[in-house]
Amino acid sequence: MAADAPDASGTPPLTAGKKVLFLAVIGLALLAAAEGLSQVTLRIAYGRATESERLNDYDVEIGWVNMTNRRVVDRYGPGKHATHNSSGLRATREYTQEVPRGRYRVLFVGDSFTYGVDVGDDSTYVAQLERLAPSIEPVNMAVAGYGVDQMYLSYLRNQSQLDANALVLAFIGDDLRRMKLSAFLTQNPKPRLFLQGDGLRVANVPVPAWGLTARSSWRRELPNSMALVQILRSITDMFVQRYDPLPVAERVFTSLNVTTRERNRRFAVVYLPAQSDVTAPAANPEVAALSAWAFGAQIPFVDLTDPFKVAVKAQSAPLFVKDGKHYSEAGHTVVAGLMLDSLRAAFPDAPR
Repeated sequence: MAADAPDASGTPPLTAGKKVLFLAVIGLALLAAAEGLSQVTLRIAYGRATESERLNDYDVEIGWVNMTNRRVVDRYGPGKHATHNSSGLRATREYTQEVPRGRYRVLFVGDSFTYGVDVGDDSTYVAQLERLAPSIEPVNMAVAGYGVDQMYLSYLRNQSQLDANALVLAFIGDDLRRMKLSAFLTQNPKPRLFLQGDGLRVANVPVPAWGLTARSSWRRELPNSMALVQILRSITDMFVQRYDPLPVAERVFTSLNVTTRERNRRFAVVYLPAQSDVTAPAANPEVAALSAWAFGAQIPFVDLTDPFKVAVKAQSAPLFVKDGKHYSEAGHTVVAGLMLDSLRAAFPDAPR
């Protein structure tokens, strides 16, 4: 039979070129379907803030930072505004370079729990801490979504921005997992820290610009701008690559302890319990390991889980918002009280 002769049904067979074209079309259709499903999955899982709601800008070294001079009215509900001052700190006022006379300034680095996602400016535990102890001036340097690695890099870059008496790094368990990732929530590229000799090596910098905060052209950033690629990358980061965050976190704490001493500042690490910690039958083993290590390294390490659990049973108001992701205003009130007691225990020179 000739190459182009019809088969038994009378239909001419496909030529080699047409077969390749047909398979290519089918492949593209499947890829488009997979990408569409991936896009929908990410939207459902994480959502996406509108331009008027945005609070962060792309940063080539850290991934994203708080926008400066930014105020989003009712960002977390009626009357729950989110305000950043000219330095990108969550605050409704500016700070002087020098520590005000008669005050004890404490810098807080952290993630969304310290930043105060879901509560207004005056309801974060940092803001409430100042009302509990007016002689203490707490400064909220936290950025939502940060892991321990980004908290560290952010502080190193901004440590000379304000004079201070002390630094507190406040983290949750998920902040250790974030250290494994090259992108937070799959759509926000970030730097990564690795051990290198006695120090730390920063990788994935300059931070890629294909993420949401960079707002780059999706065509220019292909294939990284594809949701399917982003999901596969996150799976690889979490389950394929070997990365133990604990030794890196220990090195971070050691570095911050040395750095703060050089500036005559005190340093402490505080573990903030998430809802999963409150409902878990046992303590987080990673936190227990870090706490034991910090004790040996003579670095103050405070785990608020147990006293927070006691408060959950004693309080009539829920200490987490409805979706359980962050503290409610009542939760921040509890943390502010516990934090004040912890600071006074960790820092002998803190006002009583």
